[in-house]
Amino acid sequence: MSGHDMSSMLGQDMTSMAEHDMPVMCAMNMLFNWQIKDTCIVFEWWHIYTATDLLLSCIIVFAITAGYEYLRVLSNSLDDQWSQADKKKLSDQIHGEESETTDSFLRKDTMRRWSSKQEAIRSLVYAALVGISFWLMLVFMTYNGYLMISIVLGAGFGHFIFGQGKLKASRDIQCH
Repeated sequence: MSGHDMSSMLGQDMTSMAEHDMPVMCAMNMLFNWQIKDTCIVFEWWHIYTATDLLLSCIIVFAITAGYEYLRVLSNSLDDQWSQADKKKLSDQIHGEESETTDSFLRKDTMRRWSSKQEAIRSLVYAALVGISFWLMLVFMTYNGYLMISIVLGAGFGHFIFGQGKLKASRDIQCH
């Protein structure tokens, strides 16, 4: 029994046992890679086994990233729409006033006073943006080239399709 051959002691071929009894593990890469098999996307249940799985996953990540850009545009549009409504309301209220000083003071004081419903909607959209951006960051941190490209292309596509000059130059919270 030289060399302590476990397979002869157990009467089994260790290779076949490893193939059937061992759970397939997600690869945890800390370096840039082009791995297809055994890549997991954020969750253990989102496990990629084949090239088809990877392609479908890339399409889903692309769509989520484009959807993130849509939410950014929606958030800005809601803010602009509600601000315009506030300006119109304010303008109607002070229409008869003569003093320009009073006009500018009132505008600064009453702008951006939205209803509780509007603030709740803005907060929900913001929370969704934060959640999606952090999730996309985690996907990017798989260091998988295919997934990274899906995020970049999804962001560009979403910005091109939904942005169309509707996004301001400032980039608040973005993790992708």
